[in-house]
Amino acid sequence: MHSLKKDGSKKDGPMKEIKVRLSSGELAIQQWGDNAKPPLLCLHGWLDNGASFHRLAPLLADDYHLFVVDLPGHGLSQPLADGAHYYIWQNIETLYELLSVLGLESVHLLGHSMGGVVASLFAGTFADKVSSLVLLDSLGPMTSEPKQTPQQLAKAIMDSQRISSPLRIFTEFDDALRARKKSSPAMNDDSLRPIVERNLASVEGGYCWRTDARLRHTSKVRLTEDQVLSFLASITAPVLVVMAEQGIVPKVWVEKRLQAVDRGQLVYLPGHHHFHAEIESAGLIAEHISQFHSTDC
Repeated sequence: MHSLKKDGSKKDGPMKEIKVRLSSGELAIQQWGDNAKPPLLCLHGWLDNGASFHRLAPLLADDYHLFVVDLPGHGLSQPLADGAHYYIWQNIETLYELLSVLGLESVHLLGHSMGGVVASLFAGTFADKVSSLVLLDSLGPMTSEPKQTPQQLAKAIMDSQRISSPLRIFTEFDDALRARKKSSPAMNDDSLRPIVERNLASVEGGYCWRTDARLRHTSKVRLTEDQVLSFLASITAPVLVVMAEQGIVPKVWVEKRLQAVDRGQLVYLPGHHHFHAEIESAGLIAEHISQFHSTDC
């Protein structure tokens, strides 16, 4: 039997839920640890939410003051306004404003997948605001060749103007869990359940996704590989890239990009793309983060 609170959250352990008002809308944030500790901002992957760190956050809370963010349109955070777009660089602007509102001059950044993309681009854009960067199965965004730009734009415009499908209602929580598991088949139910719970809203007849449907739209423009390398080369903080051995990012791609990072190191650990949400892998990741911060920061 599973139940959601009215706001869709599930409180567990020494964690506090807060809401932060930004110009683009309200962000939901889970705070872990003592505010006297160094701030560590955690950014989740695409269509996930802050609950993807539910295994890892408690392991880091003794050493850091964690801010586990639901990015706009995800989890309990508000969607962007009508007419706005979920460009990857919009998250850079959101993150910059968030640090200002929280009164944080600089932070340690931890990002998984899309969150790692955001973190790496932010660290290249505002290098003075990042004390260290830890990326989980991630190192920069997908790119396109310049000659592909017209086709990319055409595809994205047609995609965004298609008539949306009716809102899907799940009569039972487990129906939603099974639907989400199709995109993450390697995850076990216990690891996936908190992410699904935070992405669901209670409605008449059951549950529906609260995730903004516009997040699924094709990107209108992608950066080129040279542009991405420029961002990575601008990072001055030490960088730890922790890749899953059964992850989704090609090794050749990662190792080539890491050459652009001045102070980077690469580690491969057993597991799949969401390895940080699994009990076994979360402990190993936490150990590597602790060692990295104690020796390189």
